[in-house]
Amino acid sequence: MAKSEIYKPIQARVTSKSPMKLRADFLKRIFKDKRAVVCILFLFIVSIVGIFAPIIAPFDPEELFYDSILEAPNKEHLLGTDAIGRDLLSRLIYGVRVTLTVSLLAVAITFFLGTFIGLVCAYVGGWVDNVLMRIMDILLALPSIILALAIVAILGPSLTNAMIAVGVASIPGFARLIRGAALTIKSSMFVEASRSIGSSHSWILRRQFLPNVTGILLVYTTLFIGVAILDTAALSFIGLGAQPPTPEWGTMLSEGRNYMQNAWWLATFPGIAITMVVFAVNFLGDALRDIFDPKSSG
Repeated sequence: MAKSEIYKPIQARVTSKSPMKLRADFLKRIFKDKRAVVCILFLFIVSIVGIFAPIIAPFDPEELFYDSILEAPNKEHLLGTDAIGRDLLSRLIYGVRVTLTVSLLAVAITFFLGTFIGLVCAYVGGWVDNVLMRIMDILLALPSIILALAIVAILGPSLTNAMIAVGVASIPGFARLIRGAALTIKSSMFVEASRSIGSSHSWILRRQFLPNVTGILLVYTTLFIGVAILDTAALSFIGLGAQPPTPEWGTMLSEGRNYMQNAWWLATFPGIAITMVVFAVNFLGDALRDIFDPKSSG
């Protein structure tokens, strides 16, 4: 009997569920959670608003209405106008596209680099793990927003540099989280069985490590979207992110702070927009954490 035939039962046991079954199981569980459904629906609507901003926005975000400077909310300008006569509602709608795009790209940087570093450190171990983790520890000694400020100070103030800074600054925490989860999987029997039958390193990482850290990846990535939105808005608020006249929520919040007494709507509505989106993302992350928690009921 061939060696492959002898180990075929072991190979079948250590192979993960098919992607179709995993997706079906995940969708079934997520649609049972009302919080997750409400948050996904809200974020979907917000995303649609951003995608179709040119159609939905009543005016161009850069159009100036010189006869309506600092005008309070009314029938023509539902959320009022700013200090140079631009429609605030139109700028908020276009700001959805800018804010979400930059935040998601920052999350993508953190996701791919953090996952790669975490998995490599856990799987390879040895001096590679020690060197990379010591670098991560040094970076973790600084708050992520301070590290992002330092990166932007080096690269220069711009929306692209703010995106890079927010993404890079959050890699250490993400990498440590994935490394911890991967170390638990590394000591599992099914990984040892795969090694004993000669499975390649790439197969083990793709078919056994990644599926087993998917829950942690999804939950932490979802929660980090809210952090990325706040950090990007904070950098723009202090002038290191999006530069005027870009309709970005943090920049709009910064522009409105000087008119809090005379034009309350300039800072209020961008602040509400940031708060609602971050709350929705955080609630979705909490719901996903409960869904992937093996101790949860059902």
